[in-house]
Amino acid sequence: MDFDWQQPIDSGRYFLPIDDDAIAFPGATAEQRIVLSQLLGLVINATISEMEVVANKLKDVAWRQILRDYPVNPEMFDLGEQFFDEEWKHAELFRRFQSKFCTQYGIELEDLQQIMPEAYGSTFQAAIRRNAQAGGHAFWWVVAMVEEVSVLIFQQMHKHRSKLDPMYFQVQKKHFEEESRHTNYAFLMLELIRKKNVAHGRRFHQKTDLLYSELFSTGWVVSELEKVFNASRLAKKHEFFAKIAECLPLMRKLSLLELAKRLFVSAPYISSVLNPRYHRLTPLTAQKHEAWMLPFPEPEPAMLNASAEDIWHS
Repeated sequence: MDFDWQQPIDSGRYFLPIDDDAIAFPGATAEQRIVLSQLLGLVINATISEMEVVANKLKDVAWRQILRDYPVNPEMFDLGEQFFDEEWKHAELFRRFQSKFCTQYGIELEDLQQIMPEAYGSTFQAAIRRNAQAGGHAFWWVVAMVEEVSVLIFQQMHKHRSKLDPMYFQVQKKHFEEESRHTNYAFLMLELIRKKNVAHGRRFHQKTDLLYSELFSTGWVVSELEKVFNASRLAKKHEFFAKIAECLPLMRKLSLLELAKRLFVSAPYISSVLNPRYHRLTPLTAQKHEAWMLPFPEPEPAMLNASAEDIWHS
């Protein structure tokens, strides 16, 4: 992949712009905010990478089998091969950044992975595989939402690009540029499935697969976010973990109800992963499929900043 891996990561800059309350850590200091922004950037990298690895693991049962059952023109097959190839490349891109971050700052990669999400071998992956084996298409709803999240993340970053770590921004830019080439493929697959389901009277999965995908993907994301608490037992191993551990008591300022509201309604990036109402195409596609969705609340996007100075002058 054409990318300059010699440039250093700037530890004094944000990876992602965040809101005034630093997602769910109100009162964080300027130094803590930088670490929280970097943590969030690494979590986003890992989340997307894990999803893209899972996509390739389920390639045969969730994609090739559909094209065998529903013959299409060769172009659809070729586009799919390009899609899966690029997803694998993106996973490698994000993994390489995580590795460089650890190498540059003297962090053991195995330690970082203890606070990062992991999908391979999870209940989530097993559930999506079972659905595909049963003739369902929850896989493509998950892919569609992840594709929309990826584009939204870069759009939010782009407004603050001059204040972000240049290398992290370039990684996300590279990902965005290639995602833009195939971002509609999941929706093409869903449209193919919808037409074939109508023709063959297969209404059950058409109605329930989106709901199924939401239940398992939401459960996976929320459970994996809890890994941030592992920073406490890693605090003595590196200052990065110590700074994260310092922030954990700030979360106690929020009630469980307020924390849940932030995660699903206003938390930058996290809400867009959890709440499909942040997306444009997924809800429209759901209406077309007459698919059931969880009753997610309306989004309330937070104002984003990329430096402590922005907070005090906003």
